[in-house]
Amino acid sequence: MSTLAGIEAAVPRLTEEELLKLERLVRQTRRGPAGHPAPVAFDLPPLQLGQLLRPLGGREEWYDEMLEGRV
Repeated sequence: MSTLAGIEAAVPRLTEEELLKLERLVRQTRRGPAGHPAPVAFDLPPLQLGQLLRPLGGREEWYDEMLEGRV
């Protein structure tokens, strides 16, 4: 059973207990090492996207832009 085809051929012959063990193994494998979920984008360090072209401005500037419809 070293290939997917071999595993697929063996699954119908497994007992209910063996199927439960296989399901637990698959779930643990999907979670990653030590039962932790797989990493997500929030786990990545911040990206360096280059130089800021213009300052973002203060709160008043943002409000003025929203009121004037420039956003």
